[in-house]
Amino acid sequence: MVKERGGMAVKRWGHSRRLFIWTGAWTSLVALLAGRLFFIQVADARNYEGHDLLALSVGQRQEQFVVDSGRGNILDRNGQSLTGHTFLGLVVLPPWHPDLQDPNLGRLAAILGRPVNQIQSALASMKQPGLLSLPGPGGTSTSIELTDAQAAAVQSLGIDGILPRQVTVRYNNQSLARHVVGFIGEDPNLVTQVYDGRYPLNEPVGKMGLESVFQEDLRGNGPARTLHFYVDGEGRPLPGLGIREATRPDTGLNVQTTLDMRLQKIVESAMDKVALPRGAAVVMDVHTGDILAMASRPNFDQNHIPSGAANYPKNLAVEADFPGSVFKIVDATAALDKGQLTANTPFDCTGSIQIGDGILKCWKVHGHETAEQAFAQSCNVAFAQISMKLGRQNIEDYAKAFGLGQRQGQVVDGRDVFDEEDPGSIFVGPGNALRLLANTGIGQENVRISPLQAAVMAATIAGDGKRPVPRLVMGLTTAQGDPYRTFPTQSPVQAINPAVAKEVGQWMREVIASPQGTGDLLAQAAWPVAGKTGTAQTGQTRRVNQWFVGYFPYDHPRYAIAVDALDISDSSGLRYPEPIVLDIVNALAHLGTTPQTSGAPGGR
Repeated sequence: MVKERGGMAVKRWGHSRRLFIWTGAWTSLVALLAGRLFFIQVADARNYEGHDLLALSVGQRQEQFVVDSGRGNILDRNGQSLTGHTFLGLVVLPPWHPDLQDPNLGRLAAILGRPVNQIQSALASMKQPGLLSLPGPGGTSTSIELTDAQAAAVQSLGIDGILPRQVTVRYNNQSLARHVVGFIGEDPNLVTQVYDGRYPLNEPVGKMGLESVFQEDLRGNGPARTLHFYVDGEGRPLPGLGIREATRPDTGLNVQTTLDMRLQKIVESAMDKVALPRGAAVVMDVHTGDILAMASRPNFDQNHIPSGAANYPKNLAVEADFPGSVFKIVDATAALDKGQLTANTPFDCTGSIQIGDGILKCWKVHGHETAEQAFAQSCNVAFAQISMKLGRQNIEDYAKAFGLGQRQGQVVDGRDVFDEEDPGSIFVGPGNALRLLANTGIGQENVRISPLQAAVMAATIAGDGKRPVPRLVMGLTTAQGDPYRTFPTQSPVQAINPAVAKEVGQWMREVIASPQGTGDLLAQAAWPVAGKTGTAQTGQTRRVNQWFVGYFPYDHPRYAIAVDALDISDSSGLRYPEPIVLDIVNALAHLGTTPQTSGAPGGR
């Protein structure tokens, strides 16, 4: 019995020993594999056999192309879109078309009526999903727009990664009012700091203009239609997952502006006709303050924003600069209202005037003249005297009555609708020196006004002294076009004595009607115009700002207008503002229409 028990004990020991060995072996193997995985994924993850595994693991991701952002549109007053051009385009997903020698590309070229090498070159340059763009007549690449028949033919080719789709692009080369609309772009810092990270970091957000001011309203819930596909760490499509399309309802609101697209086109065409290098134009409804057109130059491509602060687009229509003699509207109004001046008050211009130990020059010798003639001919000598007599307080008070030296644009929920509006200035710092007053009176020294402010000043004279509040946005509408919210016009302020406003308006008419008037070119206009020209020194040698501020038709005012041309060579012999205004007036007279107000969500 003892022997048998010993045999059983030996057997149990042998069985336990084998189990121990197998368990130890498996444990060692698992430990070895765990160690290897640790080495690969942690210790050597940044340089495993020449690959950055962390980057590649992040790279195995879902890619997408936004077919329709779902973002609300920015509309003119009649509901025409200033954003969101929809068409049949060719979506290219680069990972899916590695073979540029695919015979189907030749067939695609035939369908599009283009050389195959153009298509191959365009595809080779595309590293990210996008629309196929080919050179146009002017050499600039534009997105291909397909007919229904072409789209069906391309679809039948079945080329991987080249898909005909109805797409919506935010901007194109025909976009108007670009400085007013602004642009969207990726900006992770903006998303994090301003929008508290509520959006994906790579989602384009409004960075300028109405796109920025109404970002939250326009965005809605994000992209409405997207194409999704998956790639590995080296950008190759993952097999079996394919390309998928996702759709969700549009929820972004539309922003309906006061702009009139027809008039906006007229204004921009007039500016481009004379190749205005730098400046702006504003056309306003005299009675309501509605901005009917607002444009700035140089223009810019909303899809490709230039780098560097110096090249960043600016809406010069709301940026203040030296106004020159258009400021004499303020002087004339103040002096007439204070009883210091009449139309026949005499002056004598010898071409200059001694002020203290300095000399202020006029642009020509005017000789004997009345106050009204001095205004029409823009005599600096006469208006230096008028300004010195008025004194600082009167100049400042009447400038403020016109809305100068302050932001005066529309505000919605604490947001300035006129993005980056510059308040400008009249006086900076203390002082009552005669030279300071004289220079201020002719729109120099510290005087800075914007075209928007200048248009309000003209509208105030045209409206019998009632200063309108500029309105740029009428309201918000749903994607279906239903009113969501309205921003009505505000009542104008009686800022100037009506009789004085009428008198100044007559003087402004003489600027054009008189053969010696500085705006006599506009005597050719189809409608009678009243206004004031200006030329301002900028502080840069032989560089000036040119201005025209006025309204029309003179006998039944409808439109106020301000145009400036900035930093122009004074030896060029060119005047930009008056030819621009002439084209605008004649085009509107040809249309024979007043600003349209039907279909608007807001009103007076």
